[in-house]
Amino acid sequence: MLRDALGDDLAGPLRVLSREPYGSGALTGFEEGSEPKRYWYVDTSGKRVDAETGFVLGDPEHPEARIWLHPADPRLPALAPASFPDAAATLMGRLGVSIDRVPELLVYRPGKRAMFRMRAGERDTYLKIVRPAASSSIVALQESLRGGGVPVPPITGWSELGIVLTETAAGAPITARLDALDPERLLDSIEALRAAMAAVDTGRDARASLALRHGWYTERIAAALGRAVAELAVARGEDAAGADVAALTEPLAVVTAMVASVDASDLVVDDAVRRTVHGDLHVGQLFVDEGDASAISGVIDIDTAGLGDPADDEAAFIGHLVASIVLAKGDEGRAAGFGRLLEAACGRWLAPGRPGVLRVAHRTAVHVLAHALAPTERGDLVTAAAQLAIGARILQPVLGEDERALI
Repeated sequence: MLRDALGDDLAGPLRVLSREPYGSGALTGFEEGSEPKRYWYVDTSGKRVDAETGFVLGDPEHPEARIWLHPADPRLPALAPASFPDAAATLMGRLGVSIDRVPELLVYRPGKRAMFRMRAGERDTYLKIVRPAASSSIVALQESLRGGGVPVPPITGWSELGIVLTETAAGAPITARLDALDPERLLDSIEALRAAMAAVDTGRDARASLALRHGWYTERIAAALGRAVAELAVARGEDAAGADVAALTEPLAVVTAMVASVDASDLVVDDAVRRTVHGDLHVGQLFVDEGDASAISGVIDIDTAGLGDPADDEAAFIGHLVASIVLAKGDEGRAAGFGRLLEAACGRWLAPGRPGVLRVAHRTAVHVLAHALAPTERGDLVTAAAQLAIGARILQPVLGEDERALI
């Protein structure tokens, strides 16, 4: 679709960067191998936007797709001015902050949010870009959590244009202290953080569980694997491609069996179980005390928080660790640190027979599929297979004998 729309305007090959289910379709990002690189996004959700920033395929009222060039995200109008140095300096000046370096884009989820690090001397501030309608509710959410004793960074400015400015979280990122932390003590501290969040009435629901999209992820990864196999067979011959494919398909069968084996009734969450959760809990969101690497001192990115199933936070934490171990390849110490934390988290939250373990296992399987989807779609079967292999290993003890026999 993108090639048909752009034709000769494309100056290089395309590589899939991301793909997320959205509306009745998906929102997919591509890197164009041009110089300088360009990043295109295709939105097939069918959802309307307030103003188009690219071009539309089909009926403008009910578009088949919309295409834009980063940073012209139609749902994040503040993204473009925050992305260019001069415009960003003006924007930050209006918020009372001077910057002396180029904005650093840390996170970008198309159509949803972006996060920039803004620097002036030794001071870092963080500029979150969200949909305009969401900014005031995020500020209210963050202030309610902070008032309840949850260590979120203070907000120093915001705008209804979809801008929230915060200070740096207290402490150091967990990812910088992996060698010094004690996994069990850290998990105890995370449990205390979750308890503090659970005691706050945010007046809203958490982000929808990834588990609700399990069918989308199983279908997409199967389709991506089929394309990757066909491309490998052409490029390297069927025999040469066989080992890479086998390494992925075997653990994929275990992970998808975990998704398929859980009865719908086992996934129902009783109202008594629901509580305020983070909604996207993982090591990248957590900070630890400078003097004690096992004590949580800060938590960020809480705009997904609200009333939800605690199993979603546990599964997100485990699934992110699975991906982090593989992505840390080449840094054995870092991978080992993630690995120690993963084993402790699985022993605590994925122990067979633990109440609610099937919900955690099902959601973990969906997270593992979600993390493995991107490398599969770009033909990196080695990375996808490594992630799926770890996922299969930690999930297999939870599978019943009947499901194991079917793999």
